[in-house]
Amino acid sequence: MRTQDVRMCAQHGADIIGFVVDFPHSVPWNISIELAKKLISEIPKPSKSCVVTGGPIDKILHIAMETRPNYIQLHYTETYEDTILLVHKLERYGIKVIKTIFPDTPDIENKAAAFCAAGVYAILFDQRTPNNAIDSGMADLHTFTKLKNAVNCPVILAGGITPANVAEIVLNTKTQAIDLMTGVECSYGIKDEIKIISLFNALQDIHVITA
Repeated sequence: MRTQDVRMCAQHGADIIGFVVDFPHSVPWNISIELAKKLISEIPKPSKSCVVTGGPIDKILHIAMETRPNYIQLHYTETYEDTILLVHKLERYGIKVIKTIFPDTPDIENKAAAFCAAGVYAILFDQRTPNNAIDSGMADLHTFTKLKNAVNCPVILAGGITPANVAEIVLNTKTQAIDLMTGVECSYGIKDEIKIISLFNALQDIHVITA
């Protein structure tokens, strides 16, 4: 939400910087399209950008065309048909789609596999549902592992990850990517540099151990 946080996260090693833009529900991280465009322009290479949003297809396409991120993360109630359409419309602009799968999704493994087959870049497994964005709690690692084994695209893990537990979570799940927000904040929307540094130090220690 702030230029200094964008630069700081990229400096310490964040591969993708995310922005919650015009989300359908009121959440503390919501920013306007105009602010998102400005912040995305501040991202230093090689870090990439991701816009987190949701809602009607036309609205999502408008946000994507205005902000031109590397990734659009669908984090609402988008259907399989909506997602396929967005994948095809956005791929011509080089924008990849990440589809969020929530713990209460019926037939979750088959749904995730279907989204991957439809061409999404990755699945995000997140406890943070559209109606419970604040106190999401810890991710269900057992379900995450089942999802990872059921699909042929990357599965990103989110929910309750902090600098203190990231090493154990990554080693236990062999996740290819993690998504954090409150775990490295000092208040909603304000990143904590000490937590950011601790997080990447922990990840570097894993790399040293497993290399």
